[in-house]
Amino acid sequence: MIRRTTEQWLVLFDQHKVSGLTQTEFAKQQGIDPTYFSYRKRQLLAWQQEDDTGFVELTTQGMILNQSIMLKKRDVELHLPPGTDVLWLAALLRAL
Repeated sequence: MIRRTTEQWLVLFDQHKVSGLTQTEFAKQQGIDPTYFSYRKRQLLAWQQEDDTGFVELTTQGMILNQSIMLKKRDVELHLPPGTDVLWLAALLRAL
């Protein structure tokens, strides 16, 4: 049995996708047991999907306050409710 890296398996899966062959036909053509090919495909693609959903990219766009806030300057008070967009708040503060 040939040991393959994860990258090599992913290349094989891509080659299978464009080959037009059934998974069994492709695996046999590559000299791989079809059952093992199927197992590795499920295993690696499931791992890849879990990895893709493990982290969420955070940006400043769309961030909102999760609690109310009060801004006070001298005798002026500004109460901002939860749900206030932080970009709007930053622009307001820069304008002051």
